[in-house]
Amino acid sequence: MIQRWSTADAPPAAQFTRWRELICEAFLDLTPESDLRDGFAGTVTQWPLGGMSIARIDSQRQQVRRTARDIARVPQPGFYANFQVRGSSLMTQHGRSTVLRPGDLAVVDTTEPFQFDFRDDFQQLSLFLPRSLLEHQLGSPLRTATRVGTATGAGAAVRHALLALARGTLPEDTAARLAVHAAGILAVALDEPVATWATPVRHDRLHAAALADIDEHLTDDDLSPPATARRLSVSVRLLHAVFAGRPRTFAAEVRRRRLEVAWRTLRDPARAHLRVIDVATEAGFIDVTSFHRAFRREYGRTPAAVRGTASSTEPPR
Repeated sequence: MIQRWSTADAPPAAQFTRWRELICEAFLDLTPESDLRDGFAGTVTQWPLGGMSIARIDSQRQQVRRTARDIARVPQPGFYANFQVRGSSLMTQHGRSTVLRPGDLAVVDTTEPFQFDFRDDFQQLSLFLPRSLLEHQLGSPLRTATRVGTATGAGAAVRHALLALARGTLPEDTAARLAVHAAGILAVALDEPVATWATPVRHDRLHAAALADIDEHLTDDDLSPPATARRLSVSVRLLHAVFAGRPRTFAAEVRRRRLEVAWRTLRDPARAHLRVIDVATEAGFIDVTSFHRAFRREYGRTPAAVRGTASSTEPPR
């Protein structure tokens, strides 16, 4: 059964006190602090998954610690896999720290002290995994507070599973089965070595991974070298370097692929009702004027002219 907690149930002066209580009820004993007091807004929605659970947390800025005293009161052995949806957080455990931005994931051990710093409003998904379920599937010691990218590979599969579980649309038994599989895939992602892109072969792999990331996030407003580099766990400088010796830069690849999407949409009879501005927006262009200019430069015709021809749905190369 879905459970929901909210500070809106309490009067403004007592809302942060209510937040302290509800996160302990929803998760485990924790010690939150915030410079916000009166009118603190926070909600937790939790779905049971057999011996596991997934929660969506929407809240304002705060610091959350799991102290030795908290652990002594309620040990609750297990792990939380935290996936950042909105905002950012700094996770610290075992002397390691990692910054989680949207699309990043990392794991904390509930039997050891940890800390989260949320400096702005945020949304996070938190999957609880019993210790035995995750540990026996790992091929190497678990490194907590270590960022796991979710743009490609096993990390991407984990991301899709978490998002599906947090929609709350699956039957309970199906969701519980998916959660178990997600734990296994997470173990694979955690065992993957941190990539070092030092050789030409690895540059090729990074270039392929970057193209895959561009395709997956093509219509995102914030698709950019910093966003892709963050998801691939590399520096922006290195990302630009792997595009430097190729026919197109990062920006040119994004533009070409968005233009191809627009071409196919314009040539699709089932979508003839769309205005050109709608086609441009759907393809990821923010400014319709720059879209017209780029389209004409790429294909030698205006978007309206392409719609009126009988040419192939595949854009010319």
